[in-house]
Amino acid sequence: MAERKKEMSEEEKHQLALKLDQDLEEFINSHQSTPYSEGWKEETWEQEMEQHPFFMKKLPEEGEPLPPLLEAFQQLKYDPDENTTEDLALAYKNDGNFNFKLKKYRFAIANYTEGLKQKCGNMELDANLYLNRAACQFHLGNYRSSLNDSLQAAKLKPDYTKAIVRAAQCCLQLKRYAEGLKWCDYGIRLKNSDPALVKLRTELVQGQKLEERNKRKAEIAEKKEQASINELVNALRIRGIATGIKGRKDGDKTTLDLSSIEPCHPAAIGKRVHLVDDALVWPVLFLYPEYGETDFVQEFHEDSCFVDHLQLMFEESPLWDLDKKYNPTSIRMYYEHRESGKLYAIDPNCSLKEVLSQKTYIVQGGTPGFICLVEGSPFQKDFLNRYSS
Repeated sequence: MAERKKEMSEEEKHQLALKLDQDLEEFINSHQSTPYSEGWKEETWEQEMEQHPFFMKKLPEEGEPLPPLLEAFQQLKYDPDENTTEDLALAYKNDGNFNFKLKKYRFAIANYTEGLKQKCGNMELDANLYLNRAACQFHLGNYRSSLNDSLQAAKLKPDYTKAIVRAAQCCLQLKRYAEGLKWCDYGIRLKNSDPALVKLRTELVQGQKLEERNKRKAEIAEKKEQASINELVNALRIRGIATGIKGRKDGDKTTLDLSSIEPCHPAAIGKRVHLVDDALVWPVLFLYPEYGETDFVQEFHEDSCFVDHLQLMFEESPLWDLDKKYNPTSIRMYYEHRESGKLYAIDPNCSLKEVLSQKTYIVQGGTPGFICLVEGSPFQKDFLNRYSS
């Protein structure tokens, strides 16, 4: 039988407590005191806490350095030595889903792409990665890329209804109606009367009908425009007006190149010669080289005479005619033959058609132009001498 241990007296207990206190104090004093430096600083603890993976409220922006602990976690998460290819693909998929919820679609695309690069061999997972990437591309408006990813997802998983729906949605956006209808019909056969596919099919049919109607309208408008052009060209040929219009090969058919009768003068742009009741109506320029001025007549009927327009234009003297010498009776009109460099006088009582039908007149830049000089003026004499020499 063990000997019973003797109990300590109160005095002995007191002495022991004093000795323990003294030993503890000596132990503390024997170690040099150092400030605590491993914790968060009082003035920056909120910022440091925000950088801790457990307390982060948002991911770092692109280009920002990662906090060391988060970087370490990521390296461990994506370490190929610590994970299988399927684990890595799944990790990238989860990151992509997280970015997708934040509407960071480009980040999500990068995540899903990395997941696909793992080639994990899990067709279900790969199909999901393709479809998720297709969703990102769709939200970015990259419908062709979205369609390609949807097709890959459907190829890996032929009964993947979500992939079929996404493919049909892309076809609708790309106006590939016939292709979209095929996907809808295929999906409806797989999943009897899927509401999303039925609705899409209706929209695709409506889009196809609208496209066909617009195509018919465009063809009718093109034929009408071509008939109008042919009529205009024929009218020019009958009158013997030289414009430089040439034929242009467009596949198996020849179209007329009207660039030579498109007005070049800023005031005449968009005012091309046209037919009104079988008569040609032209944009015409009156040039006053003495003062560097011009008058533009937007619609000059071919049967109108020059004198009629002169009387209207010079009812009152223009501001630039300080000497008031330009009037319907004093003005003499000319046109230049570019090839020979000669000036030809015009009888103001002639019609526009009579002048344009002259063999020496060539319409330049789609806009007939005529030089106006004052009869007997020094400028007229000098101007005509320059041409005669």
